Amino acid sequence: MAFKYLRIAASNSALVDQIAATGQATGIKVSASNKSRKGLAKGELVLSIYELGNCFRYGWGTEKDPESALKYFETAARLGDIDAMSDTAWCYMNGFGIKKKNKYMAAKYYRMAEKAGKVEVGNSWVWKEKYDDDKQKK
Repeated sequence: MAFKYLRIAASNSALVDQIAATGQATGIKVSASNKSRKGLAKGELVLSIYELGNCFRYGWGTEKDPESALKYFETAARLGDIDAMSDTAWCYMNGFGIKKKNKYMAAKYYRMAEKAGKVEVGNSWVWKEKYDDDKQKK
């Protein structure tokens, strides 16, 4: 059921975003400013994207799909969700949803999460110079 409702939430967030962009919608009365509606839509959309990642990660309401989980986590992380940043890093660190572990990408997302305010004990390794973007192996 959660998977079903998260998909609906993502769709509804898109509708709220459309209302915010146009300033109107047939049959829907909106009293908030365009800016606050856009923020509401983005917040709901990002949360539903992140939680869909969890559904694919754990098989909640759907088959487990590590690749899809990682893609949803990455999308939510890029949109600013701190938990998604941390979960994306975990996926790269553990090789979940990818063929091979990638500490460089894990460090990137752990750094992103830390800069956004989520500090995890034992993650000081992510700040080592060898994990800087310009040092990453191509």
